[in-house]
Formats: sequence, C-alpha cells, structure tokens
Amino acid sequence: MPVRLILADIDGCISPEESCAWEGDLFEQFAALSRAASAGTGTLPPLTLCTGRPQPYVEVLMKILDIRYPAICESGAVIYSLSDNNSRYAPEITQTMILGLHQLRDRIVAEILPAFPGLVYQFGKEAQMSLFTKTPKDLDEVAVCVKACAAAIPGLELSITPTHYYLNIDFKGVTKGTAIQRLLGELGIPRGETAGIGDTMGDISIRDAVAFFACPSNAVSGIKAVADYISPYSDIRGVLDILTRPELKRI
Repeated sequence: MPVRLILADIDGCISPEESCAWEGDLFEQFAALSRAASAGTGTLPPLTLCTGRPQPYVEVLMKILDIRYPAICESGAVIYSLSDNNSRYAPEITQTMILGLHQLRDRIVAEILPAFPGLVYQFGKEAQMSLFTKTPKDLDEVAVCVKACAAAIPGLELSITPTHYYLNIDFKGVTKGTAIQRLLGELGIPRGETAGIGDTMGDISIRDAVAFFACPSNAVSGIKAVADYISPYSDIRGVLDILTRPELKRI
C-alpha cells in the first residue's frame, strides 16, 4: 500500500550521532523535501520525527522542517504537537513513575557521574534520561551502576539501552513503537501505510510498528538485520538516499 507517513529518527540519521556540526547543504536538501512533503507539493508523503531527543529540541526542528504531524520525543514517552504547542506523556506514565525517575536522576548525578569522568547527563528531558560519553566502552559498566541505583527505588521498572554514544534510560514498556501505534490510531493511518527510519537498537520498535523500514549504513547490525532497505550511505546522506526509494512515493 502507498505510504502516508514517514517517521524518522534524528541522531545517526538526520544528524550525526557525534557532537559535531551538521552538514548544512545536505540538511537543506532534507529540509526542502520535508517542507514540500508537508505542503503536498513534493513526491514524498509527510514526514515526522521519532526520537529520543527532548521536546524543545524537536520543536525547533519541526519549525525548520515544517512538520505538521505530531512528533514522538523521549523515545516514546512524550508526543508533541506543534499546531497547538501541546506536549503529553504516554498514558501509562504516572506521576509516581516520574518522581521515581527524578530520584534516580539525583543518584546518577551524585554517585555515577563522579565515578566516570566525561560522562554527561543530558538536560531537558521529563520522562526519560540519557547519558552521553565519548568513550562508549564505559556504557556497559555505567548501565550496571544505573540498574543498581534503580533497584533501590520501589516500583521503578526501566529499560536501559546503549546506542553509539548514549545510554538511554526508559520506562519499561514505553517505546517509540508503542507511541507510533498510538499516534497512528489517533490519526486513522493503518500500519501498512507507514515507513520508518532508524539506526540503533532503540529503534527496533519502530521496525515493528511500520510497514517499510530502512536504515543508513552506520546502523548497528541488529537494525540492519531487520531492515527492508539498507542505504550504502551514512547519516543524512543515507536518509536522502532512502527517501528516493519507490516505496516512499506519495499517494
């Protein structure tokens, strides 16, 4: 069936995973495609974002890219709509869960960050946490420490997943895929008319929620194994290549 909506990850796809400047000319190409898709004047269906990034970061990109569908932030914990400037948690997230996550954050800042020089807590998130490091070999050990801290907080059930440079800390059962399913239900778009783009195991649930899934060449092996198409190019070059696929042409 023709695709009516494309959901794309940001880091490692639209932008580099590394903390560095974006390739401006390539991003301008992507932005032009997104704007045309939203306006219905291009060859692609509309795009939206499905990312671990926080709402303020996503809001800026939505304005630049003229994204009109709601976007998924914080790996499925938050859905943000630009048209009414509304953010909402996934319905399974309770205030008790948020308070437990805040307790964990305080312990991470006080106990874990000092033990791993260069480990950085990513500011701006409300219902998910991410830790960044330039030395990814430390992430497995950091994950063990985070799990130990979380175990001391009653009722806090988490999923802890490393990416290339980040350790993502999510509520168990709250994923990008569950958010996509909920969003598609609200929009009245069947799974068979959707496509997704991702690059790390945090995006595996996108694969399960869409009909066509593609990844850039920098994707991890587990994502490549389930992709319908693997671009020979990395990051945004790969995304631009993916967007030329015949499966993604507008209805």
